[in-house]
Amino acid sequence: MPSTERESGADSPSSTLAVEEGVATIRPIRIWIHVIALGIVAGVVAWLAGEACLNIVQPRRHAIVDRGIALNVSDRRGEANATAANAGLAFILLGGLLGAALGAAGGRIRGSNRAAGSAAAVGLGAGALGAALVSLAILPAYNAYRLSHPDEASRDLILPLLVHVGVWATAGAAGGLALGVGLGLGDRRAILNVVLGGLIGAAVGATVFELVGAFAFPTAETARYVSRTGPTRLLARLLVCVCAAGGVAAAAVDALGRRSDVAA
Repeated sequence: MPSTERESGADSPSSTLAVEEGVATIRPIRIWIHVIALGIVAGVVAWLAGEACLNIVQPRRHAIVDRGIALNVSDRRGEANATAANAGLAFILLGGLLGAALGAAGGRIRGSNRAAGSAAAVGLGAGALGAALVSLAILPAYNAYRLSHPDEASRDLILPLLVHVGVWATAGAAGGLALGVGLGLGDRRAILNVVLGGLIGAAVGATVFELVGAFAFPTAETARYVSRTGPTRLLARLLVCVCAAGGVAAAAVDALGRRSDVAA
């Protein structure tokens, strides 16, 4: 039975051929619906998780005496480090959840719960690890710039955009990888295409967020690592996740279309 072979993931040539033929006949609308829907879910869940631990890391405080009154205060460097740590946690949550959601989408499109689970695990790990590594590489350097050039940093929109694009595009790329695994695309070119689709889509989402935020929500300070208002934080997650999902879906549809042409 072809459906049993597909679900069991047998390694025989006949089962592999059955899986490839089944994947090649998937309708594009099925891909778009699953990927966009789970992209939206990832954005909302990432926002809820981020709100729950918005200021979980607090700056270090030290005691001073001012006019005979003992106070516990923090300095600018400590506050900047705490802000970056909280942002890094939010980025890790976004990367992991987006990767897991798109991996699960790939498996469900293919009709395999096993593939959905394994691809979701791949996406969770790749997205969280990728966001963590990029955050560790970028956020301390940008913090140092902000502390040494506060006036320039307060007016600069390009560097915050590059920070957001760097982290969020990594999350989108991980989502593309996970979807490729879930779909069982197999060949390197197809996997690379969905990875690039997620990366470019997330970068577009980040750019749109920065532009919309600067003009429509100036008081929300959307150029910060994490903006000041809940609605703009939700907007950021949704734009990144939905645009990444769109890029991944388009690349997956193209890859499967090429496979269908070759099979024909």
